[in-house]
Amino acid sequence: MKKTIELLGKGFESSTVATPEFNSFVRTFKRELKKEITKIGGRDIVFRKGHFFVSGFFTGSNNQIYYFSLTDVRDNPSNLLVRTAENYKDYTGGQNHWVNIKEDMFENVYRMVR
Repeated sequence: MKKTIELLGKGFESSTVATPEFNSFVRTFKRELKKEITKIGGRDIVFRKGHFFVSGFFTGSNNQIYYFSLTDVRDNPSNLLVRTAENYKDYTGGQNHWVNIKEDMFENVYRMVR
């Protein structure tokens, strides 16, 4: 998550359309988050890119489905929302858990999915 953290720290220009810098960030975030999720045994990762936010779902090693969301990056978020979900269309899900965005952030998620 090193590059993701670096890009979040630089900030983002506000616009009515996705900027090239945001599109680049999303590619980096997806690559690094997929690596983190895979490390804890997660699979079937699906991403959704919105207007300056990214969300998605994955299935944990315990076969539980999880929803994740990175809020508007223009606000310089420092946490990723992670919660249980019943399926890949359940955007309301279970209790919210906020994971600090750092290089080993999914160690906390790993404890949650075990």
